[in-house]
Amino acid sequence: MTQCTLKLIVGLGNPDNHLLNTRHNVGFWFVDQLSNSFGKDFIFTKKFESEISEVDSDMNKVTIMKPLTYINNSGNPLLKYIKNRNINSHNILIVYDDLDLQIGQIKIKFSGGSGGHNGLNSIIEKIGTKDFWRLRVGIDKPQDREQTIEYVLGKPSPQEKEKIDKSIAQLIKEKNDILNGNFSKIMNRNK
Repeated sequence: MTQCTLKLIVGLGNPDNHLLNTRHNVGFWFVDQLSNSFGKDFIFTKKFESEISEVDSDMNKVTIMKPLTYINNSGNPLLKYIKNRNINSHNILIVYDDLDLQIGQIKIKFSGGSGGHNGLNSIIEKIGTKDFWRLRVGIDKPQDREQTIEYVLGKPSPQEKEKIDKSIAQLIKEKNDILNGNFSKIMNRNK
């Protein structure tokens, strides 16, 4: 499956100010820039424990969501929202940091496991399926596996941040393909 009608893009991150610039917040960085590129602001919606923005492409209206429950509980607001709006999991794109990809490397895929990512674990558990789209942004991994938590919750170096920002900026240029679910086009361009 390389095409879908996207209804919801969810960026994963932690809402605390001291965590906003950490590697684990790559999902927030992406959706912030995506929403900003349409001149749209996020609005806090208590019912869904999230900040929400709505954008339009030439063919599609898409909701962008930042759950504010911390990454480990991302599934709770997501479940409330998709039940309320009657959204199928096939029409959802989750954006998150990935330790198994090099810094700034981008991969889009449909379905699969969580790769140990607690945000994905929460989402899979709550919505009861692995069948949703994932946009993985590489943050690389520490030399020592014991350091994984500190690494993920640490700030990238200026060089690493620049690589990630560059990748996100490149994706934002392709925002209409993202919103319209033309993922095969994006995957081919980012090989």
